[in-house]
Amino acid sequence: MMPMPSNAVTAFAPATVANVGPGFDAFGFALDGAGDRVTARRSKRPGVRLVGITGDGGALPKSAGRNVVTAVASKMVRGLGLHFGIDLSLEKGLPLGSGLGSSSASAVASAVAVNALIGRLYSDDELLEFARHGERVACGAAHADNVVPCLLGGFCIVRACDPLEVIRLDVPSAWRVAVVHPHIELPTKKARAVLPRTVPLAAMTANVSNAASVVAAIYKKDLGLLGRAIMAETVVVPVRRMLIPGFMEVGRAAVHAGAAGFSISGAGPSLFALTAGDRRAKVVATKMVAAWKRLGISADVIVSRVGSAGARIVGNGRS
Repeated sequence: MMPMPSNAVTAFAPATVANVGPGFDAFGFALDGAGDRVTARRSKRPGVRLVGITGDGGALPKSAGRNVVTAVASKMVRGLGLHFGIDLSLEKGLPLGSGLGSSSASAVASAVAVNALIGRLYSDDELLEFARHGERVACGAAHADNVVPCLLGGFCIVRACDPLEVIRLDVPSAWRVAVVHPHIELPTKKARAVLPRTVPLAAMTANVSNAASVVAAIYKKDLGLLGRAIMAETVVVPVRRMLIPGFMEVGRAAVHAGAAGFSISGAGPSLFALTAGDRRAKVVATKMVAAWKRLGISADVIVSRVGSAGARIVGNGRS
């Protein structure tokens, strides 16, 4: 019989900022506070079931094959011969189509909760692959730039996907990010549809230079360099910003308020701006929200350190 520390386990997985300017599908970092929770509970009935979702407004699919949470859990337990079933409940803390890694948070929280429930049979590397399967179910692509920082925390680089190879960097503790989510939805599939199929050599060269500068900025603890590098992205942001009303107005407001730089969080429509210190970050966030408000768009704010802790167990009991 497998060791079973509890009958029910709850895992939290944080929001993430992916791409980070020139690091398309390669860079990502975790955020404080906001995220998804998944509770995995042993059941006498065999199989994996989704028994409840809150916070999604009824938008998420309930069927096992189409929901990220059950898709991840089912893949994890396939072939293990468990003598119990697993009931899953999802508490959505992240809006859908927000550019905050919503599907990644659900996938990672499911993987972490189920792994704890079955006795931690899987390594982090294996959990990342299960979470990537969830991303494939959610949007058709098993990209890793959200799930990696969501699980591991910090600022992460996806060097390769097959096999997966990642590098985790620690960011200066004073660095902050203001992430502002406008109340509009931009599905990842739509944001990917506008990407160019070919890239001019000059644009590729510029992005390689700026991506290298992002990493150098972290090692040199140079926030100004980081800001310049993310704002100089030449391939993805120029086409995706057309899908985000008020992109330039909100970005200018962030820079005028003292941000080192700004860009699109993930596929959008959320924007993020980098600063040093909580006070400056809150001022920047306020100015960004005000800029969107002038356009008739309300917005929510996350102020966080850059590269916070990753997914973790937040509830573990025998009830």
